[in-house]
This record gives sequence, structure tokens and C-alpha cells, in this order.
Amino acid sequence: MTDTAHELNTRSAAPRLGPVAGPATLAEDMRRVLELFGDAPGGMIVTSGPDHVVTMMNAAYSAWIGQREVIGLPVREAFPNLAELGFHALLDKVYATGGAEVVRGSRTEVGRATGIPREAYVNFVLQAIRAADGSVCGIFCQGHDVTNEKLAVQELRASREQLRAALAANQKILDNSHDVICTLDRQGRFLRVSRHAERMWGYRPDEVVGRSYLDFVHPADREMTIEHARSLALGEPNNGFINRYLHRDGSVVPVMWSSVWSEDDKTTFAVGRDMRDHVAAEEKLRQAQKMEAVGRLSGGIAHDFNNLLTVVIGATETLAEALAERPELQDVARVAMEAAERGAELVSQLMAVSRTQPLAPRTVNCNRFLETLLPILRRTLSRDIEVRLEAAPDEVCCLADLTQLTSAMLNLSINARDAMPNGGTLTLRAARVGEMVVLSVEDTGEGMTPRTRARALEPFFTTKPEGKGSGLGLSMVYGFAVQSGGRLEIDTREGAGTRVALSLPITTGVCPDLRADPAPVAAPPLGLKVLLVEDDDLVRGQVMRQLAVLGCDVRACADGYGALDVMAAGDPVDLLMTDVNMPGGLNGRQLADHARLLAPGLPILFTSGHTEDPILRSVGHDPRAAFLPKPYRRAELARKLAELIPEPV
Repeated sequence: MTDTAHELNTRSAAPRLGPVAGPATLAEDMRRVLELFGDAPGGMIVTSGPDHVVTMMNAAYSAWIGQREVIGLPVREAFPNLAELGFHALLDKVYATGGAEVVRGSRTEVGRATGIPREAYVNFVLQAIRAADGSVCGIFCQGHDVTNEKLAVQELRASREQLRAALAANQKILDNSHDVICTLDRQGRFLRVSRHAERMWGYRPDEVVGRSYLDFVHPADREMTIEHARSLALGEPNNGFINRYLHRDGSVVPVMWSSVWSEDDKTTFAVGRDMRDHVAAEEKLRQAQKMEAVGRLSGGIAHDFNNLLTVVIGATETLAEALAERPELQDVARVAMEAAERGAELVSQLMAVSRTQPLAPRTVNCNRFLETLLPILRRTLSRDIEVRLEAAPDEVCCLADLTQLTSAMLNLSINARDAMPNGGTLTLRAARVGEMVVLSVEDTGEGMTPRTRARALEPFFTTKPEGKGSGLGLSMVYGFAVQSGGRLEIDTREGAGTRVALSLPITTGVCPDLRADPAPVAAPPLGLKVLLVEDDDLVRGQVMRQLAVLGCDVRACADGYGALDVMAAGDPVDLLMTDVNMPGGLNGRQLADHARLLAPGLPILFTSGHTEDPILRSVGHDPRAAFLPKPYRRAELARKLAELIPEPV
């Protein structure tokens, strides 16, 4: 037996008999009592004497025990299995004290009579039966099957535990979700808000609950948000609705909502996702696509302009030499040359934007590099700007074109200077971050507005007065960074200065000291037999004149097939000079491969106004090849020829 409860007074008196009736009446009463006893739905049993001999048992109790014949048997013999449940001891107690005992939820087995025994829970009442003299002479036991009630209680308890666990899990979801999870009433007041509201909007949940969502929506988005709420109340679930909320600090937070109105609960259930990172990523993608499109356009323009500038610079150089005795006309030639060179510089910037500029990567000692910039900057910048250097704690090297890297850092420094019209501090830094070296320029100037920052890398965008800047500085540095395998990052805040970080691939090993580029080599040998291949008639004519002035013996062709015919005919060729991009199905690289089959080891000078990376990579690994970007002056052409075929000593 379990859960024993002493609910009846142990000194309660036995049932008392009414007035004495006649024999007939008494017999009829006894018959009725016995009928009630036999038909009672609960199990009943009567024992007599201290050994608790079973004297009476109704049908319900008999069904419980399986119709076994137990009348006349002591309880201990009739029901030996009840000993371990403590039932025998309770009978002894009731008989000894004359009191009563109630046992609730006793777990037992019933139903053997049907052949389908089952485990059941039974409530028992044990009450003493007294003789005429008041002494205890037996025990009345009544039992009720409370299995359904017991199971219902257990299920209710289990349900409560499940509910408690679900609520706890739900709270964890609410507390740890990176989205705002909330409920709102019909008037749009927050009923419940998850903790992420503080991270997203700057307000604690208790500061939001009870207030209308319109208190936090950006004013420009209120009307469309109200309209969205109306459609939601009509039972139209809406996923992907985006509006803007105002953060506590005044910043704008775009939020994407998934919401549904529950008519039964009279509640809106909503989940809001912070879209700031998503919007920033989309903006970066749009910016990258825009830069890619501008880059392709710039690259195509640069190719054509470089061809034209090659002719202009070469012709102007020749004209200036021819006018040596005419000083007044020499000034005209000089102005034309300066204009052409400025045009070449602009085209070079466009090529940097399009990431097609010719690069000659080398290992650069970053600390030493910044040290060499300091004297230049201190001479260039105004005296009210302090220039500082924060070198990397350890020596670090990056892989970059030294000339273009110098140009990039000077561009960033000049931008920093212009952002500090009243003076300030410009700081150059070098640091290793993972597998990259970061060279940064930081100023204490005006900083950028969000609008300016969003367009800072656009080609030709500038905040400087007209005529004070081309708007290509930052976009050129960005193009150089990407072409070098790195990236450019801008960290700025209006009124708090700007930091521009140029990340470049790191190199391992010993960092070399910076050395000046070698001086131009002497002119090529006289009589050098050059096979020139150039599809542009103007450029081909101009380069022929330049080569002739340098003392070369020139044979020119308009395409690669014509050049191969010349070589196949056996005409002697000391050097092949060819454009890279040519129509007709045979470009400069393909021509060089075929020419090498006819003349292994033939020196080849590639030239182009639109650099292609695969060509540059192949040239870099070929000791008998070089590259000369257009436009170029005669001295640069002479130096490249002399590098490939030095003058005999």
C-alpha cells in the first residue's frame, strides 16, 4: 500500500442499529442490504476475528481478484501478495485500535476475471465492525478504482512539466535570437519584446513594452507601415516587409518583418530581422559591379588613347628636335608634349581604375618604404600638419609594384591633407594582419558624410572645387589594391577624421632594403634588325621613325601572319617587337610562340596600350622577353631594346 492517509478518526464509533423491527421486516432489510452490498460498483469485503477471515465479498471485488474462492480463508492466506503492500499490517492496526484507515492510490492489479489483467490504482477505506458489547469483531473494507483519475493527474502533471520546459525553451529562443521577436495588440502596442531589441534599437524590452510601434518607426516610413498593419489585420500574412526604425542614437536601422495577425488571440505575432549588414553587403556588391563596369569601359578607352598618345608623344618629340633652331616654336612643341604627358598620366589612372595597368610586383620592405615617404610628405604638406610614422613592431614585407604603391600612398596622403585645411595630424602605419600587410593613412580632419563615403570610390567623384581634383585618386588606389591581390577599406566618421587602409599580400623571408631603380641603359646596338608588328597604321609609322632614329634596321608588318612570312623567308631578325592585342586571329603572344619555333631564343619586346594579366605573367617568366606599355618616349624604347640586346663591350 502507498500514500496511506489517516483521514478517519481512530476513535470513531461503529455503525449503530435503529429500533428493533419485526422478523419479517428485518429479513427484508437484510435482503436489501445484501443486494446493495453485492451490486455496489466499488469492491467490498468483510473480515472477522483477529485473523481477518473473509466472510463476505461482493461481485466487484471478486472481479478484481479473478473469482478466486477466498470465503473462509484468512486474508494472509487469501491475499499473500498484499503483505508487501502493508495491507495486512493495516488490518491488524484497525482491528487493534478500532479506528479507521484510508489508503489512496494503492497500486494493484485487477481484472483477472476477464482474462485481461491490468494495473490499477484503488482507494481503500478500512473500518472496524463492533459487536453488541462494543468490541471489535471484524473489518469492513471498501475499494474504488481511481485509475482514470490517477492517470489524468499524472498526465496533467506531465503536461505542466512539458509546458514549463516549452516555456523555458521558448524564453531561451527569445533571449538568444538575433532577430526581434515580439507581440502587439490591436492598437499596435508592444505586448512582449525579446532582448535583441536593445541590440537592434538601443531600447531595453521594458522600455518598448506598452508603447506603439509608430514611436520607433522612421517618420518617412510611417504611412506605408500603417498600411501594412491594415492589410495584416485583414488576415493577409506578410513576409519580407521592410521598413526603417530609428535607433536610440539616431541612426537608421532597416528591419525586415515576418508578421501574422491572430484573430483568436487578438494579437500580432512578428519577427524582425536587422538588415544593416545585408544592406551594406548589397551596397558593396553594387559598388563592385559599378567599378567593374567602369573599369571595363576605362580599359577600352585607355587602349585607344594610348595608341593615339604613342603617336602624339613620338611625333612631338621628333618635332621638338627638328625645331632646335626655332626657340619660339620649341615652346609650342614643349606645351604639346606636356599636354600629351598629362593625357598619358590620366590614361594611366584610368588603367589603374580598370585594373589593367602594367605592374611589376616586387618584395617591398614596408617600414623602410614609409620612412622614405616621410621627407617627401614633410616637404609637400603644410607646416601646420604633423606627420607621424607608426612602424610595424617586426619587419614585414609586401608584394607590390613599388612605383604604383608610392603613387597610391601619396594620393592618400594628399587627400588627408585636403581634409585638414586648418592643420592636424597625419599618421602613416604599417602592420601585419593575418596574411596581409596593412599600410594605412589616418588624418584628424573633417571626415566624410555617409553620402560621400558611399560614393568615395566612384571614378570622377570628388568633393573638391572644380579644377582641384580629377576624382580618380581613391578609385585608382582601389584598382591598384584589387589588381595586386589586396583590398582597400575606408573607416570614417563625420567630424572625426578618416583612416584609409591599403591591404597587400604579405611575403615571407628577409625584407630587402629599398634601392633606387637602375639608371637607363645605353642605346641598343647600331644596325639592330627589328621586326615590328603593329596593326595601327599611325602607331606603326611613328614607331618605325623612332627605331630608325635609334639606328635600328626596321621591317614592319600589319599583322602576325605577315611577320611569320618574313621570318619563314629567311630574312635575318635580331628582335621581334609586337603589339599584344591585334585583329586577324593571331595576337602578340601567339605570334611570339610561332616565331620561337622558327628562331628559338629570339628576343621579343611586347607592347600594348591595354595590359592583359596572362601576357604579363608569361613575360615575367621569360628572360628573353620584356614589356613596354604605351605610350612611351624614345628613351624608354631605347632602354628596353638595350636590356634585351646589350651593346657589345
